[in-house]
Amino acid sequence: MSDSGSPVVVGVDGSGSALEAARWAAREASRLAVPVRLVHSYSGIGHPGRLTHDQLREHGELRLRAACAAVRESAPGVTVEKVLREGDPRVVLLDESRRAALVVLGSRGLSGVSRLIMGSAGLTLAVHARCPVVVVRSPGYDRGPVVVGVDGWPACAAAVRFAFTEAARFGAGLTAVRTWHNPGVAGPMAVHEEERAQLIRQLSPLAREFPQVPVEHVVLRGRPGRTLLEFGRHARMLVVGTRGRTGFAGLLLGSTSQAVVQQGTCPVAVVRSEDS
Repeated sequence: MSDSGSPVVVGVDGSGSALEAARWAAREASRLAVPVRLVHSYSGIGHPGRLTHDQLREHGELRLRAACAAVRESAPGVTVEKVLREGDPRVVLLDESRRAALVVLGSRGLSGVSRLIMGSAGLTLAVHARCPVVVVRSPGYDRGPVVVGVDGWPACAAAVRFAFTEAARFGAGLTAVRTWHNPGVAGPMAVHEEERAQLIRQLSPLAREFPQVPVEHVVLRGRPGRTLLEFGRHARMLVVGTRGRTGFAGLLLGSTSQAVVQQGTCPVAVVRSEDS
């Protein structure tokens, strides 16, 4: 997480999904008491309409104004910064993440912004961004717990800390979910109890640090992506890390993070592992 006072950055592309992301970011920035920084990037390379440089800038200004109106509607007191930059959205947002508290994106867009998360090449933003990346798919709930996938310790420690921080900020509970899946394992009850004991032990320092956050420890036998999606149906937010034991992170994200980001219904925060 960036230093206190860093803005919440929103990738703006003119889509309804990006406007929803701007509204969510406005409420988050209000809770953090920081500005919202609306960023639109443009490039004439490969543009189907072959618009001129001036036309691209004009379209960008219109999109930023629409996003600014959405922010002011959701959080009238929040300071808004509008940024129009030329370049690949992937490069621009990665640079913006260096000075941001969060980067917020819509899940569907008119340009490549949302594909930075949803597409195969674009997953690099979440794994290399210097702050958490939040993908907003719908208005979401203003109730329910923050759900975090605890998958491989200490790789997911940053994601768990972020989840505790958000739950405290929301005044919500936290549901920590761990899954295990080994069809041939002997003594499944013993494995289950050991997994639960480890989960409680790993989270206990943060639970003491955030005593105001009620914590539910959930251990289930099953596939992690499917389980998290089920718990996320009525969650305020889903939080996942970029690395874990259930799938090879490779150069991009782990399999669990990919499944949740692409299919989650509530806002999904992807938090870069501290050692990645």
